[in-house]
Formats: sequence, structure tokens, C-alpha cells
Amino acid sequence: MINKIKKWFEGTRPAAPIALSEEVAVAALLTEVMLADGEASGPEQQRMEQLLARLFGQSQREVHDWLEQGRAQQQEAVSLYEFTSRLKTLPIGQREAILHALWLIAFTDGRLDPLEEAVIRQVADLLYIPHSRFIQLKHKAERQGG
Repeated sequence: MINKIKKWFEGTRPAAPIALSEEVAVAALLTEVMLADGEASGPEQQRMEQLLARLFGQSQREVHDWLEQGRAQQQEAVSLYEFTSRLKTLPIGQREAILHALWLIAFTDGRLDPLEEAVIRQVADLLYIPHSRFIQLKHKAERQGG
């Protein structure tokens, strides 16, 4: 995100954004939460693969492609809106499943970093998920042990 802002200030126009699939948008959000605390552990990366496969019912090969694309998009993004705008029209159940997956990533390392929670809170707001469901999904993920 920082590099894109720097390029804008330098007058260099970034390339036109490519259309994001739902899967790549979710992969980018999962990556954003994973990196929010400044650490990317092996268990978190494995968990991301499992969650994407479960959310979209696809093979490991597809999941790896989405994660690569999601990481690239996450590095170039200026805001979370770039990803959530692709997801906010999904049925509420799917949006809540995505939010739950974000909570599971945050709890994977056994602790919740305030920056991870801040990212998830912002995503919940952008996906029009009520605060009560935000809290319920948090507690559900916490009980599941991340």
C-alpha cells in the first residue's frame, strides 16, 4: 500500500487495477490479517490454504494460485475497500463465513494482536456485518482455538 501511495506522490501512475475474483479478494484479506501483526508463521499460511479450500471448495492448486494473486494484490492495495467492494454484494452468510475465516487466521498463533482485530473490524464494517455478529464470530473463532 505504501509503495502505491509513494508512486502517486511521485507522479507515477500505477497500472490499471485488474478485476479481482472473489477468491483472490478473500486471499488478499486473509493475507492482510496474517501480516497485520508483522509476522507470517507457517501455521498461519497453512491455515489460509485450508480456509480458502473450505470456503470455495477447490483444489490445492487453485488455492495456491489465489494466494499468490492475493498477496500481489495486497501489496499494491491502497485500502481494504479494493477487496471488500468485490465481496459486499455476496449473501450475508458468505460474508460472515469470510469474516469468521479472518478471525480464525488471527487466532491461529494463539493470541489476538490489536492490529489484526482492527483490520477485521474494518472489513466487517465494509462488508455490512452488524457489530453483534462481528463479536459472535470472534467468540466462535476463539472457542475453536484459531
